[in-house]
Amino acid sequence: MSKAVNEVRGQGAGEVAAPRVSKGKRSAGARSPFHIYKPGQGQMVRWGTAAGAAVIIIGFVMYLQEQLTRWQNANEWVQYLIPVVIGVFLAYLTFYLLGQHHKVVDFLIATEGEMKKVNWSTRREVIGATKVVIATVLALGFILFAVNIVFMFVFEALGVLRVGMLQQLFGRGGS
Repeated sequence: MSKAVNEVRGQGAGEVAAPRVSKGKRSAGARSPFHIYKPGQGQMVRWGTAAGAAVIIIGFVMYLQEQLTRWQNANEWVQYLIPVVIGVFLAYLTFYLLGQHHKVVDFLIATEGEMKKVNWSTRREVIGATKVVIATVLALGFILFAVNIVFMFVFEALGVLRVGMLQQLFGRGGS
Protein backbone atom coordinates (compact mmCIF):
# COMPACT_ATOMS: atom_id res chain seq x y z
CA MET A 1 0.00 0.00 0.00
CA SER A 2 1.17 3.49 -0.61
CA LYS A 3 2.51 5.71 2.12
CA ALA A 4 -0.27 8.29 1.60
CA VAL A 5 -3.04 5.71 2.05
CA ASN A 6 -1.44 4.36 5.23
CA GLU A 7 -1.15 7.85 6.67
CA VAL A 8 -4.80 8.61 5.89
CA ARG A 9 -5.79 5.45 7.72
CA GLY A 10 -3.72 6.53 10.70
CA GLN A 11 -0.86 4.13 10.15
CA GLY A 12 2.81 4.86 9.89
CA ALA A 13 4.91 4.33 6.79
CA GLY A 14 6.19 0.94 7.90
CA GLU A 15 2.85 -0.54 9.00
CA VAL A 16 0.74 -2.68 6.73
CA ALA A 17 -2.96 -1.90 6.60
CA ALA A 18 -5.29 -4.71 7.59
CA PRO A 19 -8.19 -5.38 5.26
CA ARG A 20 -11.39 -3.67 6.29
CA VAL A 21 -14.21 -5.94 7.34
CA SER A 22 -17.64 -4.44 7.62
CA LYS A 23 -19.27 -5.47 10.86
CA GLY A 24 -22.90 -6.52 10.94
CA LYS A 25 -23.31 -6.82 7.18
CA ARG A 26 -23.26 -10.17 5.50
CA SER A 27 -22.73 -10.94 1.91
CA ALA A 28 -25.81 -11.81 -0.15
CA GLY A 29 -24.91 -15.51 -0.17
CA ALA A 30 -24.54 -15.79 3.62
CA ARG A 31 -27.94 -14.28 4.49
CA SER A 32 -29.90 -15.87 7.33
CA PRO A 33 -33.20 -17.51 6.41
CA PHE A 34 -34.79 -15.37 9.15
CA HIS A 35 -33.48 -11.92 8.21
CA ILE A 36 -35.98 -9.07 8.03
CA TYR A 37 -36.09 -6.77 5.01
CA LYS A 38 -36.32 -3.13 6.14
CA PRO A 39 -36.80 -3.84 9.85
CA GLY A 40 -38.57 -1.15 11.81
CA GLN A 41 -40.64 0.04 8.87
CA GLY A 42 -44.31 -0.84 8.47
CA GLN A 43 -44.41 -2.72 11.75
CA MET A 44 -48.07 -2.10 12.57
CA VAL A 45 -49.28 -3.27 9.16
CA ARG A 46 -46.93 -6.25 9.21
CA TRP A 47 -48.06 -7.35 12.69
CA GLY A 48 -51.72 -6.86 11.82
CA THR A 49 -51.37 -8.85 8.62
CA ALA A 50 -49.44 -11.55 10.48
CA ALA A 51 -52.18 -11.79 13.13
CA GLY A 52 -54.86 -12.15 10.46
CA ALA A 53 -52.81 -14.78 8.64
CA ALA A 54 -52.26 -16.64 11.93
CA VAL A 55 -56.00 -16.84 12.57
CA ILE A 56 -56.58 -18.17 9.05
CA ILE A 57 -53.72 -20.69 9.31
CA ILE A 58 -54.88 -21.98 12.71
CA GLY A 59 -58.45 -22.34 11.41
CA PHE A 60 -57.23 -24.20 8.32
CA VAL A 61 -55.01 -26.52 10.37
CA MET A 62 -57.90 -27.30 12.74
CA TYR A 63 -60.21 -27.97 9.78
CA LEU A 64 -57.61 -30.23 8.16
CA GLN A 65 -57.07 -32.15 11.39
CA GLU A 66 -60.83 -32.63 11.76
CA GLN A 67 -61.14 -33.90 8.19
CA LEU A 68 -58.28 -36.34 8.72
CA THR A 69 -59.92 -37.57 11.94
CA ARG A 70 -63.07 -38.43 9.98
CA TRP A 71 -61.00 -40.40 7.51
CA GLN A 72 -61.22 -44.00 8.70
CA ASN A 73 -57.88 -45.32 7.42
CA ALA A 74 -55.68 -42.50 8.78
CA ASN A 75 -53.24 -43.36 11.56
CA GLU A 76 -53.21 -41.14 14.61
CA TRP A 77 -49.78 -39.70 13.81
CA VAL A 78 -50.98 -38.83 10.28
CA GLN A 79 -53.99 -37.01 11.74
CA TYR A 80 -51.70 -34.71 13.73
CA LEU A 81 -48.40 -34.65 11.84
CA ILE A 82 -49.72 -33.57 8.45
CA PRO A 83 -51.66 -30.55 9.81
CA VAL A 84 -48.66 -29.49 11.93
CA VAL A 85 -46.26 -29.73 8.98
CA ILE A 86 -48.64 -27.80 6.75
CA GLY A 87 -49.17 -25.21 9.51
CA VAL A 88 -45.42 -24.72 9.97
CA PHE A 89 -44.98 -24.37 6.20
CA LEU A 90 -47.77 -21.79 5.98
CA ALA A 91 -46.35 -19.90 8.97
CA TYR A 92 -42.90 -19.70 7.34
CA LEU A 93 -44.51 -18.68 4.04
CA THR A 94 -46.30 -15.88 5.89
CA PHE A 95 -43.02 -14.85 7.54
CA TYR A 96 -41.26 -14.87 4.18
CA LEU A 97 -43.93 -12.75 2.51
CA LEU A 98 -44.26 -10.26 5.38
CA GLY A 99 -40.60 -10.05 6.30
CA GLN A 100 -38.44 -10.87 3.28
CA HIS A 101 -40.32 -10.54 -0.02
CA HIS A 102 -39.28 -7.10 -1.27
CA LYS A 103 -42.44 -6.23 -3.21
CA VAL A 104 -44.84 -7.28 -0.45
CA VAL A 105 -42.81 -5.52 2.26
CA ASP A 106 -42.55 -2.32 0.22
CA PHE A 107 -46.32 -2.43 -0.36
CA LEU A 108 -47.02 -2.85 3.36
CA ILE A 109 -44.63 -0.01 4.24
CA ALA A 110 -46.33 2.24 1.68
CA THR A 111 -49.74 1.22 3.05
CA GLU A 112 -48.76 2.22 6.58
CA GLY A 113 -47.40 5.52 5.27
CA GLU A 114 -50.69 6.25 3.52
CA MET A 115 -52.73 5.29 6.59
CA LYS A 116 -50.78 7.85 8.63
CA LYS A 117 -51.89 10.53 6.16
CA VAL A 118 -55.59 9.75 6.59
CA ASN A 119 -57.63 12.39 8.39
CA TRP A 120 -59.63 10.24 10.83
CA SER A 121 -62.99 11.57 11.99
CA THR A 122 -63.62 12.24 15.65
CA ARG A 123 -66.28 10.38 17.61
CA ARG A 124 -68.50 13.49 17.63
CA GLU A 125 -68.27 13.81 13.82
CA VAL A 126 -69.14 10.13 13.30
CA ILE A 127 -72.17 10.35 15.61
CA GLY A 128 -73.37 13.53 13.88
CA ALA A 129 -72.98 12.02 10.42
CA THR A 130 -74.81 8.86 11.55
CA LYS A 131 -77.74 10.93 12.82
CA VAL A 132 -77.95 12.75 9.48
CA VAL A 133 -77.92 9.46 7.55
CA ILE A 134 -80.64 7.92 9.73
CA ALA A 135 -82.85 11.03 9.47
CA THR A 136 -82.38 11.16 5.68
CA VAL A 137 -83.25 7.49 5.24
CA LEU A 138 -86.40 7.83 7.38
CA ALA A 139 -87.50 11.00 5.54
CA LEU A 140 -86.99 9.35 2.14
CA GLY A 141 -88.88 6.28 3.34
CA PHE A 142 -91.88 8.37 4.39
CA ILE A 143 -91.80 10.40 1.16
CA LEU A 144 -91.67 7.24 -0.98
CA PHE A 145 -94.51 5.72 1.07
CA ALA A 146 -96.66 8.82 0.45
CA VAL A 147 -95.85 8.84 -3.28
CA ASN A 148 -96.70 5.14 -3.47
CA ILE A 149 -100.09 5.73 -1.81
CA VAL A 150 -100.84 8.61 -4.23
CA PHE A 151 -99.97 6.42 -7.24
CA MET A 152 -102.17 3.62 -5.86
CA PHE A 153 -105.13 6.04 -5.62
CA VAL A 154 -104.52 7.42 -9.12
CA PHE A 155 -104.12 4.00 -10.76
CA GLU A 156 -107.14 2.60 -8.92
CA ALA A 157 -109.26 5.59 -9.99
CA LEU A 158 -108.15 5.01 -13.59
CA GLY A 159 -109.03 1.33 -13.32
CA VAL A 160 -105.48 0.10 -13.93
CA LEU A 161 -105.04 -1.22 -10.40
CA ARG A 162 -107.75 -3.15 -8.55
CA VAL A 163 -106.79 -3.17 -4.89
CA GLY A 164 -110.04 -1.92 -3.41
CA MET A 165 -108.31 0.77 -1.39
CA LEU A 166 -110.92 3.43 -2.18
CA GLN A 167 -113.74 1.16 -1.03
CA GLN A 168 -111.93 0.29 2.19
CA LEU A 169 -111.11 3.90 3.02
CA PHE A 170 -114.25 5.69 1.85
CA GLY A 171 -116.82 2.92 1.80
CA ARG A 172 -117.92 3.82 -1.73
CA GLY A 173 -119.39 1.32 -4.04
CA GLY A 174 -118.62 -2.19 -3.19
CA SER A 175 -119.46 -5.47 -4.65
